[in-house]
Amino acid sequence: MTKQETLRLLWDRYVRDQKLSATELGQLKELIQDEDNSSIVSELLSSVYEQKQEYSSEYTSTEAFNDVWEKLRQQPGQETPVVSFQSKRKWWKYAAAAAILIATGLGIYQYVSRDRSSVIAEQPPKNETMSTDIQPGGNKALLMLDDGSVVTLTDAQNGVLAGQGGTDVVKLANGELAYQSNNKKGDEVMFNTIATPRGGKYRLTLPDGTKVWMNAESSLRYPTVFTGSSREVELNGEAYFEVAHNAEKPFRVQIKEMKVEVLGTHFNIMAYENEAAIATTLVEGSVRVSSPSQQLLLTPGQQALAENNGGMKKINEVDVQQVLAWKNDYFQFNADPLDRLMRQIERWYDVSVKFDGAVPARKFGGKISRSSQLSDILKVLELSDVKFNVQGKTITVINK
Repeated sequence: MTKQETLRLLWDRYVRDQKLSATELGQLKELIQDEDNSSIVSELLSSVYEQKQEYSSEYTSTEAFNDVWEKLRQQPGQETPVVSFQSKRKWWKYAAAAAILIATGLGIYQYVSRDRSSVIAEQPPKNETMSTDIQPGGNKALLMLDDGSVVTLTDAQNGVLAGQGGTDVVKLANGELAYQSNNKKGDEVMFNTIATPRGGKYRLTLPDGTKVWMNAESSLRYPTVFTGSSREVELNGEAYFEVAHNAEKPFRVQIKEMKVEVLGTHFNIMAYENEAAIATTLVEGSVRVSSPSQQLLLTPGQQALAENNGGMKKINEVDVQQVLAWKNDYFQFNADPLDRLMRQIERWYDVSVKFDGAVPARKFGGKISRSSQLSDILKVLELSDVKFNVQGKTITVINK
Protein backbone atom coordinates (compact mmCIF):
# COMPACT_ATOMS: atom_id res chain seq x y z
CA MET A 1 0.00 0.00 0.00
CA THR A 2 1.56 3.29 -1.13
CA LYS A 3 1.42 6.54 0.81
CA GLN A 4 -0.85 7.97 -1.88
CA GLU A 5 -3.35 5.11 -1.56
CA THR A 6 -3.40 5.49 2.21
CA LEU A 7 -3.97 9.24 1.84
CA ARG A 8 -6.92 8.63 -0.50
CA LEU A 9 -8.53 6.16 1.89
CA LEU A 10 -8.12 8.31 5.00
CA TRP A 11 -9.20 11.41 3.12
CA ASP A 12 -12.33 9.66 1.82
CA ARG A 13 -13.30 8.55 5.33
CA TYR A 14 -12.72 12.05 6.73
CA VAL A 15 -14.80 13.80 4.05
CA ARG A 16 -17.63 11.32 4.64
CA ASP A 17 -17.61 12.14 8.39
CA GLN A 18 -16.54 8.65 9.40
CA LYS A 19 -14.71 8.03 12.66
CA LEU A 20 -10.93 8.31 12.63
CA SER A 21 -8.78 7.03 15.46
CA ALA A 22 -6.07 9.24 16.93
CA THR A 23 -3.47 7.27 14.97
CA GLU A 24 -5.37 7.64 11.70
CA LEU A 25 -5.93 11.35 12.30
CA GLY A 26 -2.23 11.94 12.85
CA GLN A 27 -1.38 9.88 9.78
CA LEU A 28 -3.77 11.95 7.66
CA LYS A 29 -2.20 15.22 8.76
CA GLU A 30 1.31 13.91 8.10
CA LEU A 31 0.40 12.69 4.62
CA ILE A 32 -1.22 16.02 3.75
CA GLN A 33 1.93 17.90 4.74
CA ASP A 34 4.24 15.52 2.85
CA GLU A 35 5.58 17.34 -0.23
CA ASP A 36 5.66 14.04 -2.13
CA ASN A 37 1.85 14.07 -2.03
CA SER A 38 1.41 17.59 -3.40
CA SER A 39 -0.07 16.48 -6.73
CA ILE A 40 -2.65 14.17 -5.19
CA VAL A 41 -3.52 16.83 -2.61
CA SER A 42 -4.23 19.27 -5.44
CA GLU A 43 -6.41 16.65 -7.14
CA LEU A 44 -8.42 16.01 -3.98
CA LEU A 45 -8.89 19.71 -3.35
CA SER A 46 -10.08 20.24 -6.91
CA SER A 47 -12.59 17.42 -6.48
CA VAL A 48 -13.99 18.99 -3.31
CA TYR A 49 -14.33 22.34 -5.00
CA GLU A 50 -16.12 20.93 -8.02
CA GLN A 51 -18.62 19.04 -5.85
CA LYS A 52 -19.65 22.15 -3.92
CA GLN A 53 -18.63 24.98 -6.24
CA GLU A 54 -21.83 26.89 -5.56
CA TYR A 55 -20.74 27.48 -1.95
CA SER A 56 -17.21 28.69 -2.64
CA SER A 57 -18.02 32.37 -2.03
CA GLU A 58 -19.67 31.80 1.37
CA TYR A 59 -16.59 30.76 3.32
CA THR A 60 -13.04 31.88 2.68
CA SER A 61 -10.27 29.36 2.44
CA THR A 62 -8.20 31.09 5.11
CA GLU A 63 -11.08 31.05 7.63
CA ALA A 64 -11.79 27.41 6.84
CA PHE A 65 -8.17 26.42 7.24
CA ASN A 66 -7.75 28.22 10.55
CA ASP A 67 -10.91 26.71 12.00
CA VAL A 68 -10.43 23.15 10.83
CA TRP A 69 -6.72 22.78 11.34
CA GLU A 70 -7.14 24.05 14.89
CA LYS A 71 -9.88 21.47 15.50
CA LEU A 72 -7.64 18.73 14.14
CA ARG A 73 -4.69 19.90 16.20
CA GLN A 74 -6.75 19.83 19.38
CA GLN A 75 -8.08 16.29 18.89
CA PRO A 76 -7.28 14.35 22.08
CA GLY A 77 -5.23 11.18 21.85
CA GLN A 78 -8.12 8.89 22.77
CA GLU A 79 -8.62 5.48 21.25
CA THR A 80 -11.50 6.44 18.97
CA PRO A 81 -11.95 10.21 18.76
CA VAL A 82 -14.67 11.34 16.40
CA VAL A 83 -13.83 13.77 13.62
CA SER A 84 -17.13 15.49 13.02
CA PHE A 85 -17.89 19.15 12.43
CA GLN A 86 -21.43 20.35 13.13
CA SER A 87 -22.62 23.41 11.29
CA LYS A 88 -25.73 25.35 10.45
CA ARG A 89 -24.96 24.87 6.78
CA LYS A 90 -24.90 21.43 5.20
CA TRP A 91 -21.92 22.29 3.03
CA TRP A 92 -19.64 22.93 6.01
CA LYS A 93 -17.92 19.55 6.00
CA TYR A 94 -16.89 20.08 2.37
CA ALA A 95 -15.43 23.48 3.17
CA ALA A 96 -13.75 21.95 6.19
CA ALA A 97 -12.40 19.04 4.19
CA ALA A 98 -11.02 21.39 1.56
CA ALA A 99 -9.43 23.48 4.27
CA ILE A 100 -7.39 20.56 5.57
CA LEU A 101 -5.73 20.26 2.21
CA ILE A 102 -4.66 23.89 2.42
CA ALA A 103 -2.05 22.71 4.92
CA THR A 104 0.17 22.20 1.88
CA GLY A 105 -0.29 25.79 0.67
CA LEU A 106 -3.15 28.27 0.94
CA GLY A 107 -2.88 29.23 -2.71
CA ILE A 108 -4.43 26.04 -4.07
CA TYR A 109 -8.02 26.75 -3.09
CA GLN A 110 -8.03 30.32 -4.32
CA TYR A 111 -6.46 29.25 -7.61
CA VAL A 112 -9.08 26.61 -8.26
CA SER A 113 -12.02 28.77 -7.26
CA ARG A 114 -10.78 31.76 -9.23
CA ASP A 115 -9.86 30.04 -12.47
CA ARG A 116 -12.30 27.14 -12.81
CA SER A 117 -14.89 28.97 -14.94
CA SER A 118 -12.30 30.67 -17.15
CA VAL A 119 -10.68 27.37 -18.04
CA ILE A 120 -13.98 26.14 -19.43
CA ALA A 121 -14.60 29.38 -21.31
CA GLU A 122 -11.11 29.70 -22.78
CA GLN A 123 -10.72 26.08 -23.79
CA PRO A 124 -13.87 24.95 -25.60
CA PRO A 125 -14.01 21.20 -26.20
CA LYS A 126 -12.49 19.97 -29.42
CA ASN A 127 -14.22 17.43 -31.62
CA GLU A 128 -11.89 14.58 -30.83
CA THR A 129 -12.52 10.88 -30.44
CA MET A 130 -10.98 8.76 -27.74
CA SER A 131 -7.54 7.53 -28.68
CA THR A 132 -7.62 5.02 -25.84
CA ASP A 133 -10.98 3.72 -24.68
CA ILE A 134 -11.83 3.78 -20.99
CA GLN A 135 -12.52 0.36 -19.57
CA PRO A 136 -15.33 -0.44 -17.11
CA GLY A 137 -14.76 -0.94 -13.42
CA GLY A 138 -14.21 -4.25 -11.66
CA ASN A 139 -13.51 -5.91 -8.31
CA LYS A 140 -11.42 -3.34 -6.45
CA ALA A 141 -11.36 -2.44 -2.78
CA LEU A 142 -9.14 -1.40 0.10
CA LEU A 143 -9.47 -2.81 3.61
CA MET A 144 -8.39 -0.74 6.59
CA LEU A 145 -7.72 -2.84 9.68
CA ASP A 146 -8.21 -1.71 13.27
CA ASP A 147 -4.58 -0.59 13.64
CA GLY A 148 -4.81 1.65 10.57
CA SER A 149 -2.89 -0.64 8.23
CA VAL A 150 -4.36 -1.01 4.75
CA VAL A 151 -4.70 -4.09 2.55
CA THR A 152 -5.26 -3.81 -1.20
CA LEU A 153 -7.77 -6.61 -1.67
CA THR A 154 -7.35 -6.68 -5.43
CA ASP A 155 -3.70 -7.71 -5.11
CA ALA A 156 -3.90 -9.76 -1.91
CA GLN A 157 -3.39 -13.52 -2.06
CA ASN A 158 -6.20 -15.87 -1.06
CA GLY A 159 -6.18 -17.04 2.55
CA VAL A 160 -5.87 -15.35 5.93
CA LEU A 161 -5.01 -11.66 5.51
CA ALA A 162 -4.88 -10.68 9.18
CA GLY A 163 -5.96 -11.62 12.66
CA GLN A 164 -8.34 -9.24 14.41
CA GLY A 165 -8.70 -10.47 17.98
CA GLY A 166 -10.58 -13.74 17.91
CA THR A 167 -11.40 -13.37 14.21
CA ASP A 168 -9.41 -13.99 11.03
CA VAL A 169 -9.90 -11.81 7.96
CA VAL A 170 -9.92 -14.16 4.97
CA LYS A 171 -9.88 -13.66 1.22
CA LEU A 172 -11.78 -16.57 -0.30
CA ALA A 173 -10.94 -18.38 -3.53
CA ASN A 174 -13.72 -16.48 -5.33
CA GLY A 175 -12.11 -13.17 -4.33
CA GLU A 176 -14.66 -12.27 -1.68
CA LEU A 177 -13.84 -11.16 1.85
CA ALA A 178 -15.04 -13.12 4.89
CA TYR A 179 -14.52 -13.32 8.65
CA GLN A 180 -13.90 -16.58 10.48
CA SER A 181 -13.41 -17.38 14.17
CA ASN A 182 -9.84 -18.43 14.99
CA ASN A 183 -10.72 -19.79 18.46
CA LYS A 184 -8.34 -17.33 20.10
CA LYS A 185 -9.45 -15.57 23.24
CA GLY A 186 -10.07 -11.88 22.98
CA ASP A 187 -13.04 -9.73 23.92
CA GLU A 188 -11.73 -6.50 22.39
CA VAL A 189 -14.01 -5.11 19.70
CA MET A 190 -12.05 -4.15 16.61
CA PHE A 191 -13.34 -2.25 13.60
CA ASN A 192 -12.56 -2.68 9.92
CA THR A 193 -13.47 -0.41 7.02
CA ILE A 194 -13.78 -1.61 3.44
CA ALA A 195 -13.80 1.04 0.71
CA THR A 196 -14.36 0.74 -3.02
CA PRO A 197 -12.86 3.43 -5.27
CA ARG A 198 -14.45 4.87 -8.38
CA GLY A 199 -14.47 2.04 -10.87
CA GLY A 200 -14.65 -0.55 -8.11
CA LYS A 201 -17.11 -2.99 -6.55
CA TYR A 202 -16.71 -5.72 -3.98
CA ARG A 203 -18.55 -8.43 -2.08
CA LEU A 204 -18.02 -9.56 1.49
CA THR A 205 -19.58 -11.62 4.25
CA LEU A 206 -19.72 -9.96 7.66
CA PRO A 207 -18.88 -11.84 10.87
CA ASP A 208 -22.57 -12.67 11.48
CA GLY A 209 -23.01 -14.19 8.00
CA THR A 210 -24.67 -11.13 6.44
CA LYS A 211 -23.74 -10.80 2.76
CA VAL A 212 -22.92 -7.36 1.37
CA TRP A 213 -22.47 -6.19 -2.23
CA MET A 214 -20.75 -2.80 -2.47
CA ASN A 215 -21.06 -0.44 -5.42
CA ALA A 216 -18.35 1.95 -6.61
CA GLU A 217 -17.16 4.85 -4.42
CA SER A 218 -18.61 3.38 -1.22
CA SER A 219 -17.37 2.44 2.23
CA LEU A 220 -18.61 0.28 5.09
CA ARG A 221 -17.35 0.32 8.69
CA TYR A 222 -18.16 -2.65 10.93
CA PRO A 223 -16.86 -4.59 13.96
CA THR A 224 -14.98 -7.85 13.47
CA VAL A 225 -17.37 -9.47 15.95
CA PHE A 226 -20.88 -8.34 16.84
CA THR A 227 -21.32 -8.02 20.61
CA GLY A 228 -24.13 -6.58 22.68
CA SER A 229 -27.80 -6.50 21.77
CA SER A 230 -27.52 -5.31 18.15
CA ARG A 231 -25.39 -5.52 15.01
CA GLU A 232 -24.42 -2.05 13.79
CA VAL A 233 -22.53 -0.89 10.69
CA GLU A 234 -21.95 2.49 9.01
CA LEU A 235 -22.42 3.01 5.27
CA ASN A 236 -21.50 5.69 2.76
CA GLY A 237 -22.27 5.24 -0.92
CA GLU A 238 -24.34 2.25 -2.03
CA ALA A 239 -24.64 -1.35 -0.90
CA TYR A 240 -27.04 -4.28 -1.07
CA PHE A 241 -27.52 -6.35 2.08
CA GLU A 242 -28.76 -9.89 2.62
CA VAL A 243 -28.96 -9.90 6.40
CA ALA A 244 -28.50 -13.12 8.37
CA HIS A 245 -31.57 -13.61 10.55
CA ASN A 246 -31.11 -13.15 14.29
CA ALA A 247 -34.29 -12.31 16.20
CA GLU A 248 -32.30 -11.37 19.31
CA LYS A 249 -29.91 -8.99 17.56
CA PRO A 250 -31.41 -6.50 15.09
CA PHE A 251 -29.14 -5.40 12.25
CA ARG A 252 -28.76 -1.63 11.94
CA VAL A 253 -27.21 0.44 9.18
CA GLN A 254 -26.26 4.01 10.07
CA ILE A 255 -26.21 6.55 7.21
CA LYS A 256 -25.55 10.10 8.41
CA GLU A 257 -28.48 10.83 10.76
CA MET A 258 -30.67 8.07 9.30
CA LYS A 259 -30.86 4.48 10.52
CA VAL A 260 -32.23 1.32 8.89
CA GLU A 261 -33.12 -1.54 11.23
CA VAL A 262 -33.96 -5.14 10.32
CA LEU A 263 -33.89 -8.65 11.79
CA GLY A 264 -33.19 -10.57 8.60
CA THR A 265 -34.02 -9.27 5.16
CA HIS A 266 -32.76 -8.12 1.74
CA PHE A 267 -32.52 -4.42 0.94
CA ASN A 268 -30.52 -1.80 -0.95
CA ILE A 269 -29.30 1.57 0.34
CA MET A 270 -28.11 4.32 -1.99
CA ALA A 271 -26.54 7.19 -0.03
CA TYR A 272 -24.11 9.07 -2.27
CA GLU A 273 -23.20 12.61 -1.25
CA ASN A 274 -24.01 14.05 -4.68
CA GLU A 275 -27.50 12.56 -4.92
CA ALA A 276 -30.61 14.43 -3.81
CA ALA A 277 -31.82 11.79 -1.34
CA ILE A 278 -30.89 8.61 0.50
CA ALA A 279 -32.94 5.77 -0.99
CA THR A 280 -33.66 2.60 0.99
CA THR A 281 -35.38 -0.07 -1.12
CA LEU A 282 -36.80 -3.26 0.38
CA VAL A 283 -36.59 -6.48 -1.63
CA GLU A 284 -37.59 -9.07 0.97
CA GLY A 285 -38.75 -9.03 4.60
CA SER A 286 -39.37 -5.73 6.39
CA VAL A 287 -37.30 -2.76 7.53
CA ARG A 288 -37.81 0.30 9.69
CA VAL A 289 -36.19 3.49 8.43
CA SER A 290 -35.70 6.21 11.05
CA SER A 291 -34.65 9.84 10.91
CA PRO A 292 -34.47 12.25 13.87
CA SER A 293 -38.09 13.28 13.24
CA GLN A 294 -39.80 10.38 11.47
CA GLN A 295 -40.08 6.60 11.09
CA LEU A 296 -41.26 4.55 8.12
CA LEU A 297 -41.97 0.82 7.96
CA LEU A 298 -41.40 -0.70 4.52
CA THR A 299 -42.81 -3.80 2.88
CA PRO A 300 -41.23 -5.48 -0.19
CA GLY A 301 -41.22 -3.25 -3.27
CA GLN A 302 -41.40 -0.02 -1.28
CA GLN A 303 -38.74 2.66 -0.97
CA ALA A 304 -37.99 5.31 1.66
CA LEU A 305 -36.50 8.58 0.43
CA ALA A 306 -34.70 10.71 3.01
CA GLU A 307 -34.26 14.11 1.39
CA ASN A 308 -31.59 16.69 2.08
CA ASN A 309 -34.15 19.05 3.64
CA GLY A 310 -34.72 16.54 6.44
CA GLY A 311 -38.03 15.19 5.15
CA MET A 312 -38.71 11.53 4.46
CA LYS A 313 -41.34 9.94 2.26
CA LYS A 314 -42.42 6.48 1.18
CA ILE A 315 -42.69 5.35 -2.45
CA ASN A 316 -45.17 2.49 -2.61
CA GLU A 317 -44.08 0.90 -5.87
CA VAL A 318 -40.57 1.09 -7.26
CA ASP A 319 -38.81 -0.81 -10.03
CA VAL A 320 -36.70 -3.11 -7.88
CA GLN A 321 -34.86 -4.44 -10.93
CA GLN A 322 -33.72 -0.93 -11.78
CA VAL A 323 -32.57 -0.32 -8.21
CA LEU A 324 -30.56 -3.56 -8.21
CA ALA A 325 -29.22 -3.20 -11.75
CA TRP A 326 -25.74 -2.22 -10.50
CA LYS A 327 -25.57 -5.38 -8.35
CA ASN A 328 -26.45 -7.48 -11.39
CA ASP A 329 -23.77 -5.75 -13.50
CA TYR A 330 -25.79 -3.54 -15.78
CA PHE A 331 -27.13 0.01 -16.03
CA GLN A 332 -30.89 0.42 -16.22
CA PHE A 333 -32.58 3.76 -16.75
CA ASN A 334 -36.26 4.61 -16.64
CA ALA A 335 -36.98 8.19 -17.67
CA ASP A 336 -33.84 9.32 -15.84
CA PRO A 337 -32.39 12.81 -16.40
CA LEU A 338 -28.97 12.99 -18.03
CA ASP A 339 -27.16 14.41 -15.01
CA ARG A 340 -28.26 11.51 -12.80
CA LEU A 341 -27.23 9.04 -15.49
CA MET A 342 -23.82 10.66 -15.88
CA ARG A 343 -23.15 10.47 -12.14
CA GLN A 344 -23.39 6.69 -12.46
CA ILE A 345 -20.98 6.84 -15.40
CA GLU A 346 -18.55 8.89 -13.29
CA ARG A 347 -18.53 6.40 -10.47
CA TRP A 348 -18.18 3.26 -12.57
CA TYR A 349 -15.67 4.45 -15.17
CA ASP A 350 -13.71 6.70 -12.80
CA VAL A 351 -14.17 9.79 -14.95
CA SER A 352 -15.18 13.41 -14.43
CA VAL A 353 -18.23 14.81 -16.23
CA LYS A 354 -18.82 18.46 -17.13
CA PHE A 355 -21.73 20.08 -18.95
CA ASP A 356 -21.09 22.70 -21.61
CA GLY A 357 -24.01 24.93 -20.73
CA ALA A 358 -27.26 23.81 -19.15
CA VAL A 359 -27.99 20.16 -18.53
CA PRO A 360 -29.99 18.90 -21.54
CA ALA A 361 -33.66 18.54 -20.59
CA ARG A 362 -33.94 14.97 -21.81
CA LYS A 363 -34.85 11.75 -20.08
CA PHE A 364 -33.31 8.41 -20.87
CA GLY A 365 -34.47 4.82 -20.66
CA GLY A 366 -32.85 1.51 -21.47
CA LYS A 367 -30.50 -1.17 -20.24
CA ILE A 368 -26.83 -1.82 -21.02
CA SER A 369 -24.11 -4.01 -19.50
CA ARG A 370 -21.69 -2.43 -17.04
CA SER A 371 -18.95 -4.46 -18.72
CA SER A 372 -19.28 -2.22 -21.81
CA GLN A 373 -16.45 0.11 -22.73
CA LEU A 374 -17.16 3.77 -22.13
CA SER A 375 -17.27 4.57 -25.85
CA ASP A 376 -20.11 2.08 -26.33
CA ILE A 377 -22.17 3.77 -23.62
CA LEU A 378 -21.60 7.23 -25.08
CA LYS A 379 -22.46 6.10 -28.61
CA VAL A 380 -25.85 4.94 -27.39
CA LEU A 381 -26.51 8.20 -25.57
CA GLU A 382 -25.49 10.26 -28.61
CA LEU A 383 -28.54 8.92 -30.42
CA SER A 384 -30.55 11.38 -28.30
CA ASP A 385 -29.10 14.64 -29.64
CA VAL A 386 -26.27 15.04 -27.16
CA LYS A 387 -22.58 14.91 -27.94
CA PHE A 388 -19.62 13.93 -25.79
CA ASN A 389 -16.07 15.17 -25.96
CA VAL A 390 -13.61 12.94 -24.09
CA GLN A 391 -10.16 14.20 -23.21
CA GLY A 392 -8.24 11.92 -20.90
CA LYS A 393 -10.65 11.05 -18.11
CA THR A 394 -12.83 14.14 -18.51
CA ILE A 395 -16.12 13.99 -20.41
CA THR A 396 -17.77 17.20 -21.60
CA VAL A 397 -21.47 16.95 -22.47
CA ILE A 398 -22.53 19.18 -25.35
CA ASN A 399 -26.05 19.97 -26.57
CA LYS A 400 -26.33 19.38 -30.31
